[in-house]
Amino acid sequence: MQPVPPRAKGKGGTVSYFDIKRDIEIGKAGGFFCQACVIGKPASERSPDPRYCLSCFDVLTNEASLLPSNKRPKWVPKAKNTPEKSIQVVDDVVLNMSPINGEKNKVDIIQSRVAKVTRSKRGPKFTELPDDLIRQWASEGMGSKAISTRLKAEGYDVSYKTIQRRLQGVLV
Repeated sequence: MQPVPPRAKGKGGTVSYFDIKRDIEIGKAGGFFCQACVIGKPASERSPDPRYCLSCFDVLTNEASLLPSNKRPKWVPKAKNTPEKSIQVVDDVVLNMSPINGEKNKVDIIQSRVAKVTRSKRGPKFTELPDDLIRQWASEGMGSKAISTRLKAEGYDVSYKTIQRRLQGVLV
């Protein structure tokens, strides 16, 4: 059970647990505001999680241990890492032991064995076709499917949609 802070008398002689003036004075004196107790506390009662006092930290940690491992609400206490732990002073020289700013976090760029193929545009590759012959057959009244069938007989693997695009002026 938490120790109860001194109670202040409110209007009409009633006893009040919350007192904003007291909390502001505690904050000015170097204290902090516990988000679980919802009152100001002296700095000596601060826990590793700056949101809670030591007693609330212990209670909430025990409550969090009962939760399933895949559930982690925002109220679960977390000890904040202090950056002072990663810095050492040896012979008036500051050694930063943190791997965050060190050379260990650089990634080697692995070059591919296969050279990249660069194209000027996306889509299918350009197919060499006898454009003059396609235009001639189209002027004679042949459709794109008939031209495609005839080109396949001559050894070109081409679809009728490619023939339509060529006749429209789109180079495919």
